[in-house]
Amino acid sequence: MVTKSDFGKISGNQKLKDQFPNLFNIVRRKHAIVAEVLSSNPLNVSFRRALVGDKLTEWYCLVASLVHINLNEGMDCFMWNLHKSGAFTVNSMYRHLVNNGFKAMQEIWHMKIPLKIKIFMWYLKRGVILTKDSLATRNWNGNKACYFCSKPETIQHLFVECHYAKFLWRAIHFVFGIPPPLNIEHLFNTWSKQGGQKHNILLLTGATAICWSI
Repeated sequence: MVTKSDFGKISGNQKLKDQFPNLFNIVRRKHAIVAEVLSSNPLNVSFRRALVGDKLTEWYCLVASLVHINLNEGMDCFMWNLHKSGAFTVNSMYRHLVNNGFKAMQEIWHMKIPLKIKIFMWYLKRGVILTKDSLATRNWNGNKACYFCSKPETIQHLFVECHYAKFLWRAIHFVFGIPPPLNIEHLFNTWSKQGGQKHNILLLTGATAICWSI
């Protein structure tokens, strides 16, 4: 049962706006609640454009997914999707975080390095370092070429593929026998996890020194 929840959240684990983005983009009231939408037949929804072709097909699918919805006068309740009981548990939250890369984040914070460098590596892990390609998406009009070469500067290029980065990783390979990382995900999830916890922290610290120097 549902009562007055946000209309975009009532179909399974995925919001309706994510299941039907084309419809959501042209609907007039994007923040309508369930009670308002299901209060009449046909549904109390209007669009800024006529529904034809694929959009009409999506609309039929959306209506079919709402046939089983029944309203009552009770209070809304929250369901914790990470546990079959629907109730929050610390263990389910922890397992979800670990499965989504949180463990690598923990290792970053455990390194004995300045906080600003930890934050830098955290950004790098998340892929939000402001390289020139990222700046360009924010209306920056500067030269998009890598500072060390003429190729477009991306996170993958700057920290892995640029000849300067390759030189540093090959030096590590020559001295310690550790092959260079293939990409940033490989760096955090595989390259820096080749031994026990203390050994992995040392590997990640070394990788941090290289990335920070770049």
